[in-house]
Amino acid sequence: LATPPDARVWDLAGATVYAGFIDPSLSSKPAPATGGGQDSPRAGGRGFLGVPGNEKDPGSQGPGAPLSSLTPQRRVVAEWTPDAAQLEGWREAGLTAAVIAPDRGLIRGTSALVLLGSADPNGAILRPDVFLHVSLRGEDDGEGYPGSLMGRIAATRQAFLDAEWAARDGAHFAAHPDRPRPAFDPSAEALGPALRREQTVVFEFQHALGIDQASRIAREFGLQVVFVGSGQEWRRPDLVAAAGAPVILPLRFPSLPALADPADLDQLTLDQLRGWDWAPEVPALLRRSGIEVALTSAGLDAAAFRKAVRQAIDRGLSEADALAALTTVPARLAGADRELGTIAPGKLANLTVVDGSWFDPEAKVRGVWIEGIWHPVKPGAEGRKEPATEEERAKQKKDREEAEKKRAELAAVFAKREARAPLAERGPADFPGAVLVRGATVWTCGPRGRFVGDLLVEKGVIAAVGTGLAAPAGALIIDGTGLHVTPGLIDCHSHSMIVGGVNEGTLPSTAMVRIGDVVNSETDRIYEQLAGGLTTASLLHGSANPIGGQNCVIKLRDGASPAGLVFAEAPRGIKFALGENVKQSNWGEKHTTRFPQSRMGVAAFFENRFLAARRYLDAWEAARKDPEAEPVRRDLELEALGEILQGSRLIHCHSYRADEILMLVRLMDGLKVRIGTFQHVLEGYKVADEIARHGAGGSAFSDWWAYKFEVYDAIPHAGALMHERGVVVSFNSDSSDFARRLNLEAAKAVKYGGVPEEEALKFVTLNPARQLGVDRWVGSLEPGKHADFAVWSASPLDSSSMCVQTWIDGARYFDRAHAGGRAGARQKEREALIAKLKKTAEPGGGGAGAKGEGAKHFGTALEKANDGITDVHCGGACLHGCDNHRGGSR
Repeated sequence: LATPPDARVWDLAGATVYAGFIDPSLSSKPAPATGGGQDSPRAGGRGFLGVPGNEKDPGSQGPGAPLSSLTPQRRVVAEWTPDAAQLEGWREAGLTAAVIAPDRGLIRGTSALVLLGSADPNGAILRPDVFLHVSLRGEDDGEGYPGSLMGRIAATRQAFLDAEWAARDGAHFAAHPDRPRPAFDPSAEALGPALRREQTVVFEFQHALGIDQASRIAREFGLQVVFVGSGQEWRRPDLVAAAGAPVILPLRFPSLPALADPADLDQLTLDQLRGWDWAPEVPALLRRSGIEVALTSAGLDAAAFRKAVRQAIDRGLSEADALAALTTVPARLAGADRELGTIAPGKLANLTVVDGSWFDPEAKVRGVWIEGIWHPVKPGAEGRKEPATEEERAKQKKDREEAEKKRAELAAVFAKREARAPLAERGPADFPGAVLVRGATVWTCGPRGRFVGDLLVEKGVIAAVGTGLAAPAGALIIDGTGLHVTPGLIDCHSHSMIVGGVNEGTLPSTAMVRIGDVVNSETDRIYEQLAGGLTTASLLHGSANPIGGQNCVIKLRDGASPAGLVFAEAPRGIKFALGENVKQSNWGEKHTTRFPQSRMGVAAFFENRFLAARRYLDAWEAARKDPEAEPVRRDLELEALGEILQGSRLIHCHSYRADEILMLVRLMDGLKVRIGTFQHVLEGYKVADEIARHGAGGSAFSDWWAYKFEVYDAIPHAGALMHERGVVVSFNSDSSDFARRLNLEAAKAVKYGGVPEEEALKFVTLNPARQLGVDRWVGSLEPGKHADFAVWSASPLDSSSMCVQTWIDGARYFDRAHAGGRAGARQKEREALIAKLKKTAEPGGGGAGAKGEGAKHFGTALEKANDGITDVHCGGACLHGCDNHRGGSR
């Protein structure tokens, strides 16, 4: 190129000049918090009695949404004040521009694309309002709503619905200026560009399932999205591929635990070890799946970021893709590819200059040009002091050579992944077109009763039960001699497969939250419960409030996505609760002001909310009849309660005392609503006739009594007594542990009350199916029903019996003959990962070695997230949110 006469010539021999790097996801120093919002009457805090009209007060400071975590109107461009030291640190990594995102809340506001050269905010802004940011992470939830992942999803959904409604309402007012004017809501206005696909929404989340949860919100509202990855995408690359959107990947890989105490290694689960081994390969994994990837240095200093990028390259990410992830991809995502991303005429003179390759962590970043202005990196800024003497230079050279040799050795160890993909060991072992179990004792739990004979399955459906059945061509034949076959067991009360909290306990009514939003398809509990013959479970919200969240009935299709687990035909349901938990008697002294605080208040609260729901339904009916009517705001809480009144959503109510059970029966009788089930129902035997007359089911503990004062009148014969009086009775687990042996819970009905064996087995098969409204499809072995069944080594009511096989929809998901091999392979994998971990550990274990370091460094494993209750006092995992009580939702 010809040199202009007035140009300054820079000698960059040996250097590499890159298009200036761009970070697509950084945050500035936190802005001051705003008060209010999460304790407002509209949000259901103090002063909220459930009465219609009592929920209108806004809760944020000034105009805006009722929750202080909903601030879409917040603009980084209006508050960006560059910090010189922060800018210098970013430039050390070679960064010349960055998207600065708001750092706090749920719907956080809009980011700005800024240049990192000037401390003058006016000169730094390249593009305002780049993305709208939504964080489902919940680091700053506080004590108000939302306080769980399902609550955050519900609040996000409601906010977008409110923005859609506000737009319709504004248009209606423009056409009908004689009506009352709409309220001014800047938060609703701020969501408009995203709903019109004029602005991209960036979602953040904490785990591998977050991308699926965010994708569902995006599809519901037609949003254009980018995801900030969790680093756990190795778990479910299928969900990332299905989302089909670009991913911004942080590179905060799990750090090594201190190894001074060998017990630390025992605390690491296989899931955590896999996460550590897989993490550097996630960028390459996503690129192999065709996903567009950008990289962010968030949470890392310059040296750590460059080292992490090098690790990603060592694990398969090409340098070309890595460079694109720092330049062209973030430029395009930010809408600035005309100004940034490549070195080309007409673009900003943003350049990154490195002695050698930037992808060599030892190569020094000389500096960056930003809009043609040179910003040198200070000598030694990247942690290396320049040598002063020849001897020091020789020593430094030797140290670098040794460090490079060690790095190469470690890179070779890291390059070979020992961890397997979790999906490789999951899913059905086989799915034959036809299966014939021949010569077994068949417990049909239906009209045929129990007999020795055959079960024939074709195309996932029970084709016949009987004797002497012929096997279709190509059928898998199982010799059932000496074996027993039952319907797949059904758990009417489970908390096992839920991620992000089983309670949204912050409000007295959380009917808007949905367990279906937070189904945990990755937990080991699925396989463990399959090993006990369980095929179906109703995942319930906890008992923190009188009106809890919507339930989700699932089938234990191990390896399926969260949506793939859902029992599609199951009627919708919702959790209610009575007793001590909901009036906060056991929550501690801080929780004494939320209504209701008494059993009388609980009854009044129910009446108030159903009155509000009736008026809500009436408003919609009136609007449907009048095309000129004002648009009705869609309220997710009242919508769910309205479905109860319409008979399309079943109530499953936590209950103990007979007086409270009777209260709810009478209240629902007056509303002409049938309760689906009373859960626990330990004093149900006292009012069994009333429960039966109402038509509710009783899903009980088999033999729990006197474990707290509220249940001192409980007896183990309650299930049998209710059964005798005509109540449809089931026994549930309420426990990830008990769910593995629900057949033995059924056997207790024989011990306590002398229930006939075939009827006792129905307590965990047909009866819970009837309670959940799925008995048309499961619960008994009858032609036409889903082929969900379990094979047992002996009578399922025998304490020595073991589940041999578990089938769902005609596919074999558990086979004890294969279980030993699976366990052996997992143990071998774990040993290989620990050996690799030891090879890469710092000499002497890196120092600390305090007990529990492994768990602290590696974080919580998704496989164990929110297991539910695993023993009598749930190991401290309280399901109703109290501060001083270790008991669970019981």
